[in-house]
Amino acid sequence: MGGRYPHMLLILLLLHGANAALDEPVQKWQTLDGSPPLVIARGGFSGLFPESSLYAYQFAMSNGLPDVVLHCDLQLSSDGKGFCRSGLRLDKSTLIAEVFPKRDKTYKLGTEDIHGWFAVDFTAAELVNNVT
Repeated sequence: MGGRYPHMLLILLLLHGANAALDEPVQKWQTLDGSPPLVIARGGFSGLFPESSLYAYQFAMSNGLPDVVLHCDLQLSSDGKGFCRSGLRLDKSTLIAEVFPKRDKTYKLGTEDIHGWFAVDFTAAELVNNVT
């Protein structure tokens, strides 16, 4: 008599699983419209590569989902070309101070004076051909 109970438990579990399989499947994504959620990372694939670097964006594009969204801080050069750079000052993340040592400027941002090298003071050709 004691040997029947383990089999009964197994049968009940199988019946419960079969009943659950007949239920309608739950919606896969719990977003407003049911589509997969967008994951937007700033600066490409940061953590492996410097933020907003060419390598970070290339790695994010090649290893991300098909609908990957890249977000960057857009800065404009003096001739109106756009660059993805984090932060306002180029001297914080590039070698621009070594390449153009006398082209630093000071700008007033709100009530603060900010000194450094800024994309708006250079042409796209100067930045692309000389600055890393």
